[in-house]
Amino acid sequence: MKLKWARAATKHRISRERSRYVIEHCGLRFEEKPPTGAPAGASTRLVFLGDDAKGTALEVMAVELEDKSLLVIHAMPLRDRYRKQYEEVKNGESQEDHQEESKD
Repeated sequence: MKLKWARAATKHRISRERSRYVIEHCGLRFEEKPPTGAPAGASTRLVFLGDDAKGTALEVMAVELEDKSLLVIHAMPLRDRYRKQYEEVKNGESQEDHQEESKD
C-alpha cells in the first residue's frame, strides 16, 4: 500500500515509521465522517487504532486519494475518544462487531 504524508501528520511527533507500522498492523480500522466545519467535499477519514512496534497505542488517520494511495493526515498517542474501541479490540472483540457499531 502506497502511503503519503501531509505536513500535519507529524505534528504530534509521531514518526512516519510509527504511523506506517500502525496502518500495516492495526487492530482496528474504520471510517469516520469529516469533522463539522470541514470544507465541502472533504473525504471520509480512515481511522487506524493500534500499537506501534514498541507497544505504544496510537491513532492514525488517513484519506484515500484518487490513485488509491493513502494520505496520512493525523497521528498521535491514543486519546480517550478512541480508548473504548481500542480496548475492546485488544480484549478480543472482532473488527466486524466494531464496524457495525460505528455505522450507527
